[in-house]
Parts: sequence; structure tokens; C-alpha cells
Amino acid sequence: MISIEIDFIYFFASLLFLQYSLLSITKNENKNLFLVYWLSLSVIGILFLTSLSKWEFSVFGWDTQSIFFLLTKTNLILFFAFQVLGERIFSYSRIAGFFILVLLTLFYGSFFYWIHLFQSQLLAEDESRLLPFTIAMGAFVWTREMFWNPQNLNESKLVEEDKQNLLFLFLPCILFLLSPYKSNYEFIEMIGKPVVLGFSSLIGFSLISQYLKVSIPREAEIGVWLGSIGFSTAMSVELVVSIPLAFVIGMFGRGIYFYLDELKWSDSGKRGVVSYLLPSVIATFLPFLVIEPKDWNHAPYVLLGVQVLYFLSFYLISSLVFGFLLLIKPKSV
Repeated sequence: MISIEIDFIYFFASLLFLQYSLLSITKNENKNLFLVYWLSLSVIGILFLTSLSKWEFSVFGWDTQSIFFLLTKTNLILFFAFQVLGERIFSYSRIAGFFILVLLTLFYGSFFYWIHLFQSQLLAEDESRLLPFTIAMGAFVWTREMFWNPQNLNESKLVEEDKQNLLFLFLPCILFLLSPYKSNYEFIEMIGKPVVLGFSSLIGFSLISQYLKVSIPREAEIGVWLGSIGFSTAMSVELVVSIPLAFVIGMFGRGIYFYLDELKWSDSGKRGVVSYLLPSVIATFLPFLVIEPKDWNHAPYVLLGVQVLYFLSFYLISSLVFGFLLLIKPKSV
């Protein structure tokens, strides 16, 4: 299959991110507004990138002639951009909300360059190149929960929680499919691993819920994310090793969720921390546990420093960006 055909498939697969985001919005008028935001940013982004290409300028990570591949990356970036604030984005005026999404899109869009810098210069351990995105999401969710958690925000009564859907099964698979630097299409063969590991962590997560006799909103989705993201830096590890570890990670994640529940965190806060931040921390240091020392890119202490720097760089800059959003948030919320 030639690359343009695969790019075409990637694009339609990435539309699940749009569907997932729409399902998480409660009010129909906000869904329509969000659709306008999403499509407008996609069109403006394509216009901007094609204009630069015509003038022989290139933007690292976006220098491709495939419109479908550009749209695919745009859908991935917009998915993360919306997850930063969720329905809080609609508390801003429409113009302000649009420009905030533009800011977040530019912020996430620049990650392709910074990931390349870490991989080429510092040789950080990250096989999927997706860890910075989930680190940033974890930082945003944590900061949001600490400093912007309005009590009147009806986050726990989302539409999609009232009916079962299977989107959670596809999201980890597609997320790895859209990994920024996997232009080698044989990477598709590796997609099965994060899915299996996600199922393994889901089993561990759900078993603890069964033991506690407590069901939680979107339990299956959280469980799948734990294993998928947790092993994003060590996808080449044999399944006979990674499956039991993913099971344990799922159980540990359910314990963290229980602890946050005791602290009276909101559903979106608990879901975000356990789905993004916790597995990102695990993924940062997992290579020390599952990868042979002879295959490490650095000596042990040097690698530890590189991995810590890799995590903190994206975590701290994301926290600063959210701090700016706090400064301009509407005073009524």
C-alpha cells in the first residue's frame, strides 16, 4: 500500500478524536461552537502551512506535501488542545476561546521540534515519541485541579457516561498510530502491543474496583490508558514481561484513583491524573526496569538525569502556559 493511501486511512482514523471530544461536551450549542473551532483551526493551519511551503519555508515536523497527513496531525494536536480546559473553554467569550485554542495548538504543534531535539541531542529513552504530549496533559490537569476547579461545573454528568461506547478501545491504538516520527509505515505492526497492554492494565484496574465494589465513571477508558501510555517508552519489550507489569500498573492506578477520590477531586481531575500524569511518570522511568542496561543510551546516572530533564522540561513549561490561562480566565468562574 503506498503512503498516500495510508495517510488517507490515518486521517479518517484520527476523526475519532473529534468524535470523542464532541461526546464529552454536554450542551448541544457548545458542540456546534466546538465544531466551528475545530474546523476553522484545521483550515487555517493547512492554509498557513501550504503558504509557507509555497514560499519555500518549512516548519519542523510539518514539512510534508500530504494534506491528509497534515490534517491527521492537526486532529491529534486539537484533541490535546481541547483536553487542556475541556468545557471550561466555553466560559470564555467566543473570540477569546478561539484564540486560546490557537495558542494551545501552537504550543502542542511546537512539540515535534522539541521532541526531535531531545532525541537527537540528549538521546532520551522514548520509543513512541508521544510521552511529552501526555506529560503536558498531566501537568495541565494537575494544575487545573489545584487552581481552577469551580464547584458549579457539571463535569461528572457527561453525556457519554450514560451510554456505553467503544471509543476507549480505539484511542490508544490510534494515538500510537499517529506517533510524530513514525514515517516508517511498518510501525503499524507494533500497534497491537499498546492495545494488549491497555487491556491488561484495564483488568488490574477493574479487579480492584470489583474488590472495592465501587464502579467509577469511564473506568474502562482509564484502565486502557494506563497500560498504553505507561509502556510508550519501552514498546519493544517482550509481551511476556510487559503484560504482567501492565496488570500491576492498572491495580496501582486504581489505588491512586481511590486516594484522589478520598481527597474529593472532581471526576475529570481524577480521570486526567490517572490517565495521563501517572502513566507518564511510570513511562519516564520504566526503561530502567524493562530494558537491558547494554541497550541504554547512556550510563545509568546520566540516563536518570536525561529522563528527569525530559519529564520536567515539558511538565514545567505546560504548567507555566496554564498559569497564563489562569490570569485571563473569566472572573465569573
